[in-house]
Amino acid sequence: MGRKSLQAVRRSQILDACEEIVLEGGLASASPARVAGRVGLDRTTLHHYFRTRSELLAGLVQRIVDGYLAEVREVQVERGSNADVAEILDFLLSPDFARPHYDRLLDEFSAASYEDAEVRKQLRRLFVTLEEFTVSLLLKAVPDAAPERVRETAYTVYALIEGAYLLHALGFPDDRLRAARRTAHRLVEELQREAGTSPDRAEE
Repeated sequence: MGRKSLQAVRRSQILDACEEIVLEGGLASASPARVAGRVGLDRTTLHHYFRTRSELLAGLVQRIVDGYLAEVREVQVERGSNADVAEILDFLLSPDFARPHYDRLLDEFSAASYEDAEVRKQLRRLFVTLEEFTVSLLLKAVPDAAPERVRETAYTVYALIEGAYLLHALGFPDDRLRAARRTAHRLVEELQREAGTSPDRAEE
């Protein structure tokens, strides 16, 4: 395998610095000038990799998305390319999927989004991307389902995952995650019934 290009390495270093600054002082503190200084660059050089603050935030959002999706792909690799949606939901709604580092970054984006339209835009893009990934999982599981019902179910399942992890981080017990997992399975099974596919999963 070839080495990463210098540009890829430098972009990763810049995003590392941006993450550190966000976690230390919040998203508002992650100005391009401060990020450049943390990496030892001047603003002009930073602009070669991220021309605007918007691009810098977009890069950080993409890193969060890639991190989450990489976790799911590991499950798919471990269990085979045909790992069904039930297995993936089991993972997504289990303590094993908790990623406090990413959650802290998302908390910073969420807090800043109330007053910063650009942050709100990037946060929405992150959630839209993850919702679309959930749509793709359901389409693979229930290809004959009505598209609008797939999207409704994907939205509900993804909202359930986000809410469950927020509450889990606040100290709600693991049995609440198990309850959320059962609810997610029921939503998929309802979609399968509507499409004429009999679910074969036993109730937990």
